Amino acid sequence: MGSGYDFKCKKCKTEYSAMPGIGMVYPKVYQEAVEDIKAGKYGPEWQEIMNSEEFVAVNAEREIYVCSECKHWEIDLNLALYRPKNVEAIRTMQYGIKTVEEWGYVPYVMGYDLKEEYSLIKVFAHKCKKCGK
Repeated sequence: MGSGYDFKCKKCKTEYSAMPGIGMVYPKVYQEAVEDIKAGKYGPEWQEIMNSEEFVAVNAEREIYVCSECKHWEIDLNLALYRPKNVEAIRTMQYGIKTVEEWGYVPYVMGYDLKEEYSLIKVFAHKCKKCGK
């Protein structure tokens, strides 16, 4: 089950709905985010961090972002980067029929795993697509 939010603009009274969850396609979204970071889509710093250590993880959960300047809002991937607290423990984690070591990579990392098994490296600074702030 996902979650959704309903909003009503105080000025114009327009009603909006936002569904930030990803659901069952999260592993696919996660892998696409990793590939995009490694390809440099989010800049050279993110690319370098992702490629600098073994099993760096990304928070690929969708969240609601509201611009503090123009109040424009959108749903986007979190994109914060994390490193494993214990690389050897990550190697032995089971994903389906294989371990991470057998896969050669971590297929996906859920938000609760990021909190338990990983440490934050850096938060992604989102820019407003409307005003650029």
